[in-house]
Amino acid sequence: MEILRREYNDVKNFSSWTLVYGRRKVGKSFLVRKYVNYDLYYVITRDLQAYFPKDNSFRNISEAFSLTIKALRENKTVVIDEFQRMPEKYWDGLSVEHPNGKLILVGSSFRIMQKLVDRQSPLLGLVLPYNLGIIHYSDVLSQVGDPLLSLIYRDPWTLSFVKSVKDLEDKAYQLYMVTKALIGEIFEEEERQLTSLYEAILLSLAEGEWNTVIIAGSLNSKGFNVTPSSVSGYLETLQNMGLVEKIPIYGEKKRARWYYKISSPIISLIFYAEAKYNVSFTENVGELPIGREVQFSIGELLAEKHNATLAYSPYEDIDIVLLEKGKPIIGYEVKLGEFSKAEAEKSIERIRRAGIPKAGLISLKEKPNFNADEELGPEDLVRISRDVFQKYISKGNV
Repeated sequence: MEILRREYNDVKNFSSWTLVYGRRKVGKSFLVRKYVNYDLYYVITRDLQAYFPKDNSFRNISEAFSLTIKALRENKTVVIDEFQRMPEKYWDGLSVEHPNGKLILVGSSFRIMQKLVDRQSPLLGLVLPYNLGIIHYSDVLSQVGDPLLSLIYRDPWTLSFVKSVKDLEDKAYQLYMVTKALIGEIFEEEERQLTSLYEAILLSLAEGEWNTVIIAGSLNSKGFNVTPSSVSGYLETLQNMGLVEKIPIYGEKKRARWYYKISSPIISLIFYAEAKYNVSFTENVGELPIGREVQFSIGELLAEKHNATLAYSPYEDIDIVLLEKGKPIIGYEVKLGEFSKAEAEKSIERIRRAGIPKAGLISLKEKPNFNADEELGPEDLVRISRDVFQKYISKGNV
């Protein structure tokens, strides 16, 4: 199965030298191989060779570099994958050829983007950075049609392993081994080790801890010596790596500006399995917080629909708040199952009491019918996702 993502049009129409960068296993190489009409493509291996998939050959980097220069001078398109592994001594040679041909660099490291735009970099001003993250929820849902399975498939590597939501529990141990290795590889590419501190922060986020003060307290109780300020720095590093995202907090009671969460739903859920159930030891899991993860993905979808900003209200316990110029326009309660009348009335009252002018109800089981300002069932979410996906495709806003 292949999921068409909105970024394909950008990649297909790259007109200048470009660096495609982002977290590992989000589909960068696949997208470039499929949609760039390249003349030369090779991958820099860990042992600093160049692998050419076209003829399944390995060559030394010097030879690959010579082929690159020749192709650029002939105004051809060259793709260098895993560019962060290419020794920097070759960068000057590449810079001399600008703007000949089209050079597409693919890098699985945030650090490579930083080095590329550093004032001492010979490629500064010659290569435009293009960040690629996990797939937008609307892109997946518009094609998969299942709101829960679409959550998992936002990370494209899961397509080969997860066929149903139940697989998350049945394969939790194996999936944890994969995600832990994936995270470790990210740190390796950033020239860091996956220290117990960073892993502890990710496990805290997976358990739903988001406030830097709370996370610092949790870490200190486990023997780490950190402060809320230092935790903010660690979270910023994780955000730059594409592992963490922050969402604005809405509400009169708010005591923090940002809600921090793991960007990838599958990584968040499987790290929760480790934090809560010690799956790496027991190989067994209980209930996973799928509802928490799906609310943020649906929030992203609805924010795109309304051209609004997604916010969250943890103190008032409102799942989704959409903001327009900093002001709330609607809040939503999201449930995996059906709403009872009492639950619906309580949710609507809570949203309006928080100063939000409109209240919405969303059920992944069936469409609610309680006279809220907006009521959405699973079919509505699929329809909205298709509208949003087509909007981005047709506008070329991809």
